[in-house]
Amino acid sequence: MLALVGVLGTGGLAAAKKPAIDRYTPLVMHVFAPPQWFRDTDGTYQLVYELELTNGIPAPVLATKLVVRDADGGKPLASLSGKQLTAAMSPLGNGGEATAEVAPAGVSVVWMEVPFESRKQIPAAIEHTLTVKTPPGLPVPRSITSTGGLSRVVQKAPVVVAPPVQGPGWVTAGSCCDGPHRRALQPVNGHLALGQRFAIDFNRGNSEGRWVIGNPDVNENWIFFGDPVLAVANGVVVAAVDKFPDQVPNHPKPVNLQEADGNHVIIRFGKGLYAGYAHLVPGSISVKVGDRVRAGEQIGRLGNSGSSSGPHLHFQVMSKPSLVDAEGLPFSFASFNLEGRIPPIGPNFEKEINSGAPIPVIPTGAGPRHDELPVGRDVVNFP
Repeated sequence: MLALVGVLGTGGLAAAKKPAIDRYTPLVMHVFAPPQWFRDTDGTYQLVYELELTNGIPAPVLATKLVVRDADGGKPLASLSGKQLTAAMSPLGNGGEATAEVAPAGVSVVWMEVPFESRKQIPAAIEHTLTVKTPPGLPVPRSITSTGGLSRVVQKAPVVVAPPVQGPGWVTAGSCCDGPHRRALQPVNGHLALGQRFAIDFNRGNSEGRWVIGNPDVNENWIFFGDPVLAVANGVVVAAVDKFPDQVPNHPKPVNLQEADGNHVIIRFGKGLYAGYAHLVPGSISVKVGDRVRAGEQIGRLGNSGSSSGPHLHFQVMSKPSLVDAEGLPFSFASFNLEGRIPPIGPNFEKEINSGAPIPVIPTGAGPRHDELPVGRDVVNFP
C-alpha cells in the first residue's frame, strides 16, 4: 500500500477527513494560456488551448472524463472520454505519446480544440469538470470528480494577413490542430512557450500532384524549392538571419536551438504581432533589420535550412520577436481558393512523396474562402 503521508504530511491526511470542506484532487488543472479561436475552412469556429494536469501524488492517476463548461452557468460545451480523451492527452515534453494516465508526480497536457457553429457561441470564460481513477490502496476514493481550470477566453478576432506564398497547389501541412506544431511546447528561457500553436508548413504539388521529380535527396528536384516568400503585411523587419546552409533532404544533420529556424525573417506588423518565416534558402533573404516592407513584397525564397528534413516554408504569427519564445497567435488569410484536401496522412506518405507519386487532391468543399485559416491537409490556391 502506498502511503500519502510523505506527500501530504499528517495535516494533509487530517484535512482529507473533514466532511464537505476540503477535497482531495490528485490531478490539478491549469490552463496554460487563455484560449483563442479561429474559423476553419469548414466554417467551424475552433477554440484552441492547452489544459495542464499536474499529478500531486507518487502514483499514476488515470483521467477518465473531461467536460468543458461555460464558466457562466456551467453549460457543457464539450466532453472527452475513452479513446477521444486518450488521443488528446500526452505527457509534457512528449507530445507524440497518447495516454490518459498521468505518471506519478508527473505533468500531462490535454491539447484542446472545442468546435462551435458560430462566433456567438464562444463563451467569455471556461472551466472544467475532470473525473479521475486512482490506484487501489490509497486513502482516497477510487473515483474523484473535481472542477477547475478556470480561464477567460480571448474574444478578439484573429488577425487577417496576406499569403506568404503564391499560386496553386499549396498543402497546409501541420496546420492546426493535428500536426507536430500543435504539441511543440518548448522549455526556453525559464518557462514554457508554444510559438508554433497555429504554425503552417507550406508544401506544394504541381498540376499532377507531384511534390518532387527525380532524386528526392536533391533540394532542386522539389518543385517548390526556391519559390518566392512574401511579406504578409506592412511592417518592419526585426530579424533577418541568412548564414545557414540548406539541409540534404531526407538526411538532415542535428542542429541546436540557435540553428533550428535556419535562415529566417521576423516582421513586426502591429502591437504584439510578429510574422515569422523559417528555413529559407541561404543567400536569398532580400531584407535587413530595420527595413520597412509592404504586404506582397518578396523577402526571401523557400528552402531547407535549419531543423528541416525537406524543403518547405514554416510560417507562424506570434506575440514576440522569436519563433520559439513566444505565444502562437491565430490568424486568417483575407482571401484564397480551397482546392480540396489530400487524403489522410498514413505511414507510407513520406515514401510516396519521395517516389514522385502524385498525391491526389480530393475536391471536398472546394471554393473561395475569406478570413479563414486552412487546416492540416487542406490544399489552397493563393492567386
